[in-house]
Amino acid sequence: MMAMKTHHHIRFSTSSPSSSPSPSSSRRLRLPTRTRTFHVVCSAPSDQSSDQSSASVNPTRREALLGLGGSASVSAAVLGGASTFPYTKPAWAAAPLANLVGGERVKLSNGAAFPLASFGLQVYDDETARQLTLVALEVGYRNFFASVLARNQRGFAKAVRESDVPRSDIYICGSVLSNSARGYDAAFALSERGCKDNMNAMKAGSIEKLDMIMLDYPGPDAASIRGQWAALEQMKSQGLVDDLAVSNFTPAQLDVILEMGGTAPVVNQLPFSLANQLPGFIDANRERGILVQSWSPLSRLSRSDIALCREIGEAHGNKSPYQVALRFIVQSGASFSTQTRSRTHFQEDLDVFDWSLTDDEMARLRKRA
Repeated sequence: MMAMKTHHHIRFSTSSPSSSPSPSSSRRLRLPTRTRTFHVVCSAPSDQSSDQSSASVNPTRREALLGLGGSASVSAAVLGGASTFPYTKPAWAAAPLANLVGGERVKLSNGAAFPLASFGLQVYDDETARQLTLVALEVGYRNFFASVLARNQRGFAKAVRESDVPRSDIYICGSVLSNSARGYDAAFALSERGCKDNMNAMKAGSIEKLDMIMLDYPGPDAASIRGQWAALEQMKSQGLVDDLAVSNFTPAQLDVILEMGGTAPVVNQLPFSLANQLPGFIDANRERGILVQSWSPLSRLSRSDIALCREIGEAHGNKSPYQVALRFIVQSGASFSTQTRSRTHFQEDLDVFDWSLTDDEMARLRKRA
Protein backbone atom coordinates (compact mmCIF):
# COMPACT_ATOMS: atom_id res chain seq x y z
CA MET A 1 0.00 0.00 0.00
CA MET A 2 1.34 3.43 -0.90
CA ALA A 3 2.34 5.49 2.11
CA MET A 4 0.20 8.53 2.81
CA LYS A 5 1.78 11.82 1.83
CA THR A 6 1.65 13.26 5.28
CA HIS A 7 4.25 14.77 7.52
CA HIS A 8 5.31 14.29 11.09
CA HIS A 9 6.02 17.12 13.48
CA ILE A 10 7.97 16.54 16.67
CA ARG A 11 9.02 19.34 18.93
CA PHE A 12 10.71 19.54 22.28
CA SER A 13 9.58 21.96 24.93
CA THR A 14 11.88 22.80 27.78
CA SER A 15 10.99 24.23 31.16
CA SER A 16 13.87 25.81 33.00
CA PRO A 17 14.81 24.11 36.26
CA SER A 18 14.89 26.13 39.43
CA SER A 19 18.67 26.11 39.27
CA SER A 20 20.18 26.35 35.83
CA PRO A 21 23.16 24.15 35.04
CA SER A 22 26.63 25.52 34.97
CA PRO A 23 28.07 26.41 31.56
CA SER A 24 30.29 23.33 31.58
CA SER A 25 27.26 21.06 31.93
CA SER A 26 25.06 22.58 29.26
CA ARG A 27 26.32 20.26 26.56
CA ARG A 28 24.40 17.43 28.20
CA LEU A 29 21.31 19.08 29.64
CA ARG A 30 20.04 20.81 26.54
CA LEU A 31 19.77 17.59 24.54
CA PRO A 32 16.34 16.00 23.99
CA THR A 33 16.53 13.30 26.63
CA ARG A 34 17.56 15.87 29.23
CA THR A 35 14.57 18.13 28.68
CA ARG A 36 11.44 18.26 30.75
CA THR A 37 8.85 17.48 28.13
CA PHE A 38 8.69 15.80 24.77
CA HIS A 39 5.67 16.82 22.73
CA VAL A 40 4.81 14.62 19.80
CA VAL A 41 2.19 15.02 17.12
CA CYS A 42 2.27 11.79 15.16
CA SER A 43 1.47 11.38 11.51
CA ALA A 44 3.35 9.26 9.06
CA PRO A 45 6.26 10.60 7.03
CA SER A 46 5.99 10.00 3.32
CA ASP A 47 8.64 7.29 3.27
CA GLN A 48 7.26 5.20 6.09
CA SER A 49 4.12 3.23 6.76
CA SER A 50 1.19 5.16 8.18
CA ASP A 51 -0.17 2.20 10.13
CA GLN A 52 0.51 3.74 13.52
CA SER A 53 -0.23 7.34 12.66
CA SER A 54 -3.36 7.29 14.79
CA ALA A 55 -1.48 6.42 17.97
CA SER A 56 -1.37 9.11 20.61
CA VAL A 57 1.30 10.24 23.00
CA ASN A 58 0.70 11.90 26.31
CA PRO A 59 1.42 15.64 25.80
CA THR A 60 4.14 15.59 28.41
CA ARG A 61 6.04 12.70 26.86
CA ARG A 62 5.73 10.03 29.52
CA GLU A 63 6.56 12.22 32.50
CA ALA A 64 2.98 12.97 33.47
CA LEU A 65 2.17 9.27 33.67
CA LEU A 66 0.61 8.87 37.09
CA GLY A 67 3.02 11.35 38.59
CA LEU A 68 6.21 9.66 37.40
CA GLY A 69 7.70 12.93 36.26
CA GLY A 70 8.40 14.70 39.49
CA SER A 71 6.49 13.48 42.51
CA ALA A 72 8.54 12.95 45.63
CA SER A 73 6.62 9.83 46.54
CA VAL A 74 4.33 7.31 44.92
CA SER A 75 1.07 6.17 46.45
CA ALA A 76 0.45 2.56 47.40
CA ALA A 77 -2.45 2.49 44.95
CA VAL A 78 -0.10 3.29 42.07
CA LEU A 79 2.48 0.75 43.22
CA GLY A 80 -0.22 -1.86 43.41
CA GLY A 81 1.46 -3.91 46.12
CA ALA A 82 3.73 -6.90 45.73
CA SER A 83 2.87 -9.25 42.90
CA THR A 84 1.47 -12.65 43.83
CA PHE A 85 1.72 -14.07 40.32
CA PRO A 86 4.18 -16.94 39.81
CA TYR A 87 7.31 -16.36 37.77
CA THR A 88 10.93 -17.42 37.87
CA LYS A 89 12.74 -14.78 39.87
CA PRO A 90 16.05 -13.86 38.22
CA ALA A 91 19.25 -14.25 40.19
CA TRP A 92 19.89 -10.51 40.19
CA ALA A 93 16.52 -9.85 41.86
CA ALA A 94 17.66 -11.55 45.06
CA ALA A 95 21.39 -10.95 44.78
CA PRO A 96 23.33 -8.44 46.88
CA LEU A 97 23.67 -5.05 45.21
CA ALA A 98 27.33 -5.57 44.43
CA ASN A 99 26.51 -8.68 42.42
CA LEU A 100 23.49 -7.06 40.82
CA VAL A 101 25.55 -4.33 39.22
CA GLY A 102 28.88 -6.09 39.04
CA GLY A 103 29.34 -6.02 35.28
CA GLU A 104 28.28 -4.60 31.97
CA ARG A 105 25.53 -7.19 31.48
CA VAL A 106 22.89 -8.76 33.67
CA LYS A 107 20.75 -11.81 33.10
CA LEU A 108 17.10 -10.96 32.65
CA SER A 109 14.41 -13.09 34.24
CA ASN A 110 14.27 -15.26 31.11
CA GLY A 111 18.04 -15.80 31.12
CA ALA A 112 18.89 -13.36 28.33
CA ALA A 113 22.10 -11.36 28.72
CA PHE A 114 21.23 -7.67 28.71
CA PRO A 115 23.86 -4.90 28.38
CA LEU A 116 23.22 -2.30 31.08
CA ALA A 117 24.18 0.63 28.85
CA SER A 118 21.97 1.30 25.84
CA PHE A 119 22.13 3.90 23.09
CA GLY A 120 18.64 5.32 22.61
CA LEU A 121 18.23 6.93 19.20
CA GLN A 122 16.54 10.34 19.29
CA VAL A 123 14.51 12.34 16.78
CA TYR A 124 16.68 12.96 13.73
CA ASP A 125 16.75 11.78 10.14
CA ASP A 126 17.77 8.32 8.98
CA GLU A 127 21.23 9.41 7.85
CA THR A 128 22.01 10.94 11.23
CA ALA A 129 20.75 7.78 12.90
CA ARG A 130 22.99 5.69 10.65
CA GLN A 131 26.08 7.75 11.40
CA LEU A 132 25.54 7.89 15.18
CA THR A 133 24.80 4.17 15.35
CA LEU A 134 28.09 3.44 13.60
CA VAL A 135 29.94 5.64 16.08
CA ALA A 136 28.22 3.94 19.01
CA LEU A 137 29.14 0.51 17.66
CA GLU A 138 32.75 1.55 17.15
CA VAL A 139 32.95 2.87 20.71
CA GLY A 140 31.56 -0.34 22.15
CA TYR A 141 27.80 -0.08 22.55
CA ARG A 142 25.98 -3.35 22.00
CA ASN A 143 22.48 -2.46 23.23
CA PHE A 144 20.29 -0.19 21.08
CA PHE A 145 16.82 1.21 21.57
CA ALA A 146 15.40 2.14 18.17
CA SER A 147 12.00 3.58 19.02
CA VAL A 148 9.21 3.98 16.50
CA LEU A 149 8.78 7.49 17.94
CA ALA A 150 12.15 8.55 16.56
CA ARG A 151 11.11 7.66 12.99
CA ASN A 152 14.61 6.58 11.97
CA GLN A 153 14.65 2.81 12.38
CA ARG A 154 15.69 2.39 8.74
CA GLY A 155 18.80 4.48 9.24
CA PHE A 156 19.66 2.52 12.35
CA ALA A 157 19.17 -0.79 10.55
CA LYS A 158 21.44 0.26 7.69
CA ALA A 159 24.22 0.99 10.19
CA VAL A 160 23.89 -2.47 11.71
CA ARG A 161 24.30 -3.98 8.25
CA GLU A 162 27.32 -1.78 7.42
CA SER A 163 29.12 -2.35 10.72
CA ASP A 164 31.84 -4.94 11.19
CA VAL A 165 30.21 -5.95 14.48
CA PRO A 166 28.37 -9.28 14.04
CA ARG A 167 24.60 -9.04 14.32
CA SER A 168 24.73 -11.75 16.98
CA ASP A 169 26.71 -9.39 19.23
CA ILE A 170 24.13 -6.60 19.05
CA TYR A 171 21.03 -6.40 21.23
CA ILE A 172 18.27 -4.56 19.33
CA CYS A 173 15.05 -3.28 20.85
CA GLY A 174 12.20 -1.84 18.79
CA SER A 175 8.98 -0.33 20.08
CA VAL A 176 5.24 -0.32 19.49
CA LEU A 177 3.01 2.69 20.05
CA SER A 178 -0.65 1.68 20.43
CA ASN A 179 -1.98 3.40 23.53
CA SER A 180 -4.69 5.24 21.58
CA ALA A 181 -6.67 2.04 20.98
CA ARG A 182 -9.40 1.18 23.49
CA GLY A 183 -10.58 -2.37 24.04
CA TYR A 184 -8.91 -5.72 23.45
CA ASP A 185 -9.58 -6.10 19.73
CA ALA A 186 -8.64 -2.55 18.75
CA ALA A 187 -5.50 -2.62 20.89
CA PHE A 188 -4.47 -5.99 19.45
CA ALA A 189 -4.96 -4.81 15.88
CA LEU A 190 -2.99 -1.58 16.29
CA SER A 191 -0.21 -3.33 18.21
CA GLU A 192 -0.02 -6.05 15.59
CA ARG A 193 0.44 -3.41 12.90
CA GLY A 194 3.10 -1.80 15.04
CA CYS A 195 5.02 -5.06 15.27
CA LYS A 196 4.89 -5.39 11.49
CA ASP A 197 6.03 -1.77 11.05
CA ASN A 198 9.14 -2.52 13.11
CA MET A 199 10.05 -5.52 11.00
CA ASN A 200 9.41 -3.65 7.75
CA ALA A 201 11.73 -0.83 8.84
CA MET A 202 14.43 -3.25 10.00
CA LYS A 203 14.48 -4.90 6.57
CA ALA A 204 16.57 -1.91 5.47
CA GLY A 205 19.42 -3.57 7.34
CA SER A 206 18.46 -7.16 6.56
CA ILE A 207 17.43 -7.58 10.21
CA GLU A 208 14.96 -10.45 10.32
CA LYS A 209 14.57 -10.79 14.08
CA LEU A 210 14.68 -8.43 17.05
CA ASP A 211 16.10 -9.18 20.47
CA MET A 212 13.35 -7.16 22.18
CA ILE A 213 10.12 -5.38 21.35
CA MET A 214 8.86 -2.78 23.81
CA LEU A 215 5.29 -1.62 24.35
CA ASP A 216 5.86 2.11 24.62
CA TYR A 217 2.75 3.05 26.65
CA PRO A 218 -0.01 1.15 28.42
CA GLY A 219 -3.49 1.28 26.96
CA PRO A 220 -6.28 3.14 28.76
CA ASP A 221 -7.67 0.09 30.58
CA ALA A 222 -6.92 -3.53 31.45
CA ALA A 223 -8.65 -4.97 28.39
CA SER A 224 -6.61 -2.70 26.13
CA ILE A 225 -3.36 -3.68 27.85
CA ARG A 226 -4.22 -7.36 27.40
CA GLY A 227 -4.84 -6.77 23.69
CA GLN A 228 -1.57 -4.90 23.31
CA TRP A 229 0.37 -7.63 25.04
CA ALA A 230 -1.28 -10.44 23.10
CA ALA A 231 0.00 -8.88 19.88
CA LEU A 232 3.56 -8.80 21.23
CA GLU A 233 3.24 -12.41 22.34
CA GLN A 234 2.10 -13.29 18.83
CA MET A 235 5.21 -11.63 17.42
CA LYS A 236 7.32 -13.76 19.74
CA SER A 237 5.46 -16.94 18.76
CA GLN A 238 6.18 -16.12 15.12
CA GLY A 239 9.91 -16.19 15.90
CA LEU A 240 10.40 -12.48 15.16
CA VAL A 241 11.54 -11.44 18.64
CA ASP A 242 13.00 -13.06 21.76
CA ASP A 243 12.25 -10.73 24.68
CA LEU A 244 9.20 -8.60 25.49
CA ALA A 245 9.27 -5.36 27.43
CA VAL A 246 7.18 -2.36 28.40
CA SER A 247 7.69 1.33 29.04
CA ASN A 248 5.96 3.66 31.48
CA PHE A 249 4.02 0.89 33.22
CA THR A 250 3.10 1.15 36.87
CA PRO A 251 3.33 -2.03 38.94
CA ALA A 252 -0.46 -2.33 38.89
CA GLN A 253 -0.39 -2.21 35.09
CA LEU A 254 2.38 -4.79 35.03
CA ASP A 255 0.14 -7.07 37.04
CA VAL A 256 -2.48 -6.95 34.29
CA ILE A 257 0.09 -8.61 32.03
CA LEU A 258 1.33 -11.04 34.67
CA GLU A 259 -2.24 -12.17 35.32
CA MET A 260 -2.46 -13.32 31.70
CA GLY A 261 -0.10 -16.16 32.58
CA GLY A 262 1.92 -16.01 29.36
CA THR A 263 5.21 -14.34 28.55
CA ALA A 264 6.23 -11.85 31.22
CA PRO A 265 7.92 -8.53 30.47
CA VAL A 266 11.61 -8.50 31.37
CA VAL A 267 12.28 -4.73 31.19
CA ASN A 268 10.26 -1.64 32.08
CA GLN A 269 11.55 1.72 30.82
CA LEU A 270 10.90 4.51 33.31
CA PRO A 271 12.14 8.10 33.79
CA PHE A 272 14.37 7.11 36.72
CA SER A 273 17.35 9.35 37.40
CA LEU A 274 19.32 11.01 40.17
CA ALA A 275 16.92 13.94 39.99
CA ASN A 276 13.80 11.77 39.67
CA GLN A 277 14.32 8.76 41.91
CA LEU A 278 10.79 7.31 41.80
CA PRO A 279 10.73 5.88 45.34
CA GLY A 280 9.51 2.30 45.42
CA PHE A 281 9.43 1.68 41.69
CA ILE A 282 12.70 -0.21 41.24
CA ASP A 283 11.85 -2.56 44.12
CA ALA A 284 8.29 -3.07 42.87
CA ASN A 285 9.59 -4.00 39.42
CA ARG A 286 12.32 -6.23 40.86
CA GLU A 287 9.71 -8.13 42.88
CA ARG A 288 8.03 -8.94 39.59
CA GLY A 289 11.25 -10.09 37.93
CA ILE A 290 11.54 -6.93 35.83
CA LEU A 291 14.62 -4.75 35.31
CA VAL A 292 14.08 -0.99 35.19
CA GLN A 293 15.78 0.83 32.33
CA SER A 294 16.04 4.60 32.62
CA TRP A 295 14.99 6.39 29.44
CA SER A 296 15.90 9.78 30.90
CA PRO A 297 19.06 9.12 32.91
CA LEU A 298 20.57 12.61 32.94
CA SER A 299 17.46 14.76 32.96
CA ARG A 300 16.72 17.61 35.37
CA LEU A 301 20.16 17.74 36.95
CA SER A 302 20.34 21.00 38.84
CA ARG A 303 23.42 23.10 39.53
CA SER A 304 23.66 21.59 43.02
CA ASP A 305 23.28 18.05 41.61
CA ILE A 306 26.13 18.65 39.21
CA ALA A 307 28.31 20.15 41.92
CA LEU A 308 27.71 17.15 44.19
CA CYS A 309 28.43 14.68 41.39
CA ARG A 310 31.58 16.57 40.43
CA GLU A 311 32.84 16.43 44.02
CA ILE A 312 32.19 12.70 44.22
CA GLY A 313 33.70 12.10 40.78
CA GLU A 314 36.98 13.72 41.80
CA ALA A 315 37.45 10.95 44.37
CA HIS A 316 37.20 8.35 41.60
CA GLY A 317 39.88 9.53 39.23
CA ASN A 318 38.07 12.67 38.09
CA LYS A 319 34.96 10.96 36.76
CA SER A 320 32.58 13.49 35.26
CA PRO A 321 29.34 14.50 37.01
CA TYR A 322 27.41 12.58 34.34
CA GLN A 323 29.38 9.40 34.93
CA VAL A 324 28.57 9.67 38.63
CA ALA A 325 24.87 10.17 37.81
CA LEU A 326 24.89 7.11 35.56
CA ARG A 327 26.78 5.05 38.13
CA PHE A 328 24.14 6.02 40.69
CA ILE A 329 21.48 4.52 38.41
CA VAL A 330 23.40 1.27 38.01
CA GLN A 331 24.06 0.90 41.74
CA SER A 332 20.40 1.62 42.42
CA GLY A 333 19.62 -1.58 40.51
CA ALA A 334 18.64 -0.18 37.12
CA SER A 335 20.08 0.12 33.63
CA PHE A 336 20.03 3.14 31.35
CA SER A 337 19.50 4.27 27.78
CA THR A 338 21.38 7.45 27.02
CA GLN A 339 22.13 9.48 23.91
CA THR A 340 24.64 11.91 22.51
CA ARG A 341 26.12 13.08 19.22
CA SER A 342 29.68 13.11 20.57
CA ARG A 343 32.14 10.22 20.36
CA THR A 344 33.74 11.46 23.57
CA HIS A 345 30.42 11.38 25.40
CA PHE A 346 29.64 7.91 24.02
CA GLN A 347 32.93 6.73 25.52
CA GLU A 348 32.29 8.56 28.78
CA ASP A 349 28.86 7.01 29.26
CA LEU A 350 30.28 3.50 28.90
CA ASP A 351 33.03 4.12 31.45
CA VAL A 352 30.89 3.51 34.53
CA PHE A 353 31.33 -0.20 35.15
CA ASP A 354 34.83 -0.71 36.55
CA TRP A 355 34.44 1.48 39.63
CA SER A 356 31.87 1.85 42.40
CA LEU A 357 30.39 4.54 44.58
CA THR A 358 30.75 4.05 48.32
CA ASP A 359 27.76 3.53 50.59
CA ASP A 360 28.24 7.04 51.93
CA GLU A 361 28.34 8.51 48.43
CA MET A 362 25.18 6.64 47.45
CA ALA A 363 23.47 7.96 50.58
CA ARG A 364 24.48 11.51 49.73
CA LEU A 365 23.21 11.12 46.20
CA ARG A 366 19.88 9.74 47.41
CA LYS A 367 19.53 12.80 49.58
CA ARG A 368 21.08 14.98 46.87
CA ALA A 369 23.03 16.85 49.49
